[in-house]
Amino acid sequence: MNACEKLRVKMVVAEECRQTVVRGTVMVPDPKPDVEQILSTDKTAKVKNIKLLPNKAVVDGTLTVQVVYVAKAPDQSVHSMHLQQDFTTFVDLPGAMPGMDVEATVSVEDVSLTPTASDPRSFDLAAVLEVCARVSDMQDVEVATRCPSGCRCETEEISLENVVGSNTRQVLISQKFDVPQQKPAVEKILDSDVDVTITATRVLKNKVIFDGQATLQVLYVAFKPDQSVHSLHTTFKFSDFVEVPGAMQGMDVRVDVRVESVDVSPVTGDPERLQADMVLKVTVTAVEMKKVNVITGVSGCSFRPVFVDFKTDRLVGEGTTQVVISDSFFPPPEKPDVEKILETTVSDIKTDQPKVLPDKVVVSGTVKIQVLYVGMKPDQSVHVVHRQIPFRTFVDVPGAEPGMKADVRPQVEYITARVAKDGKITVDAVLKVPVRVSETLETRVLTCYEEGAEIDCPPGTTINYTVQQGDTFYSIGKKYGVSTQALVAANPGVNPNNLQPGMTVKVPCPPAKG
Repeated sequence: MNACEKLRVKMVVAEECRQTVVRGTVMVPDPKPDVEQILSTDKTAKVKNIKLLPNKAVVDGTLTVQVVYVAKAPDQSVHSMHLQQDFTTFVDLPGAMPGMDVEATVSVEDVSLTPTASDPRSFDLAAVLEVCARVSDMQDVEVATRCPSGCRCETEEISLENVVGSNTRQVLISQKFDVPQQKPAVEKILDSDVDVTITATRVLKNKVIFDGQATLQVLYVAFKPDQSVHSLHTTFKFSDFVEVPGAMQGMDVRVDVRVESVDVSPVTGDPERLQADMVLKVTVTAVEMKKVNVITGVSGCSFRPVFVDFKTDRLVGEGTTQVVISDSFFPPPEKPDVEKILETTVSDIKTDQPKVLPDKVVVSGTVKIQVLYVGMKPDQSVHVVHRQIPFRTFVDVPGAEPGMKADVRPQVEYITARVAKDGKITVDAVLKVPVRVSETLETRVLTCYEEGAEIDCPPGTTINYTVQQGDTFYSIGKKYGVSTQALVAANPGVNPNNLQPGMTVKVPCPPAKG
């Protein structure tokens, strides 16, 4: 046996994008006046659930359109409203199988709102979305690191992320919170949605602790005679951990969070207080960077060499910067002047597509904030004003090049607001912008081998193989010189994560080399 290196890597199986059209009918919310003229729209979309099927991913999501409009009223005041439309689409992913890791992103390319003829408060919505999905699978690979005797070899040093350990755990987050003072009490919950962001991680021996932030949106019927429909937002923080065997201080970790369920209900006997229960599926992976000398080509051998197709992400570099953002504004005309600011919070951070340049990444986006304040009125009622603050900065990442992928997850480290004598609100915030740049490493690598081993797989044919105890598609492919992807494609009805001894799988023998 030649010198070998055992690796555990997350192989990319498939990645594809497709455009889809979303259509539906949306209504102006009950508390809002009719629409005279739409001034602007801000559209976003997010993935709520992904179901992986053989060779396909089904993606469920929500399209949200924030509309600023002139009201059809004598004062022609300006209002804003949120409209939402759920959608389901799919992305073809050759080689994908249930049980593999899948991630998806969605971007909005175009949105149109057209008033319906039958109802002035009803709009026909049409949107063009681009949905991208990527499937990967954790694989154990043994690669040869020394040229076989009698062969001529081409070698290459590659840098990759070797997976030290990975674990998944369900986490229950429970939180009680008050209905904002400016909102009516709750009669009945109609719908709820939550966005979860991981804000920090700490790696201990065999354990990863993570901090997160959940932004909850609740649609409800008010405890009022007219039973009008209202919405509220709240943000709270949480912390938990996942046991990850092999994790050590100093290692890099990836934390993937998916919301499996969210339930919001009024606290018994108190319609002005709510209870939120969320179940999160948290997957934590600890990795270490490794440089390996691999063999990418051989000739002159007395036996058939076996290659494995490598397609995995390689970390190019990381960088972080801080940026101070500031904005001054008066409350909207329909809101009273400010007597006292009670609280300033961040409800969301959105980033545009980062632009990767040589050795740096340009990042832009908006920070959505809300300011809770006491109105300058005799009853000193409490009000809230929402604001979007744009930002733009760059992060130095040595080695970055156009065409590479950039992962950006900004965090607000500090935020404050004050009111001037003229009634203008000024918000200042410190934004931390970490950037991670990676590229897809795709090459063929010689696997470990035994010289002189007989391989009964006539070139260009397909044979039946009886699965033995401990077999995987990778180990079978290694035996016959067939890639894992080729085995998956040849066995569409077989789950590669559930091979049972005695079952038969088809092996497409590779063609003879000229």
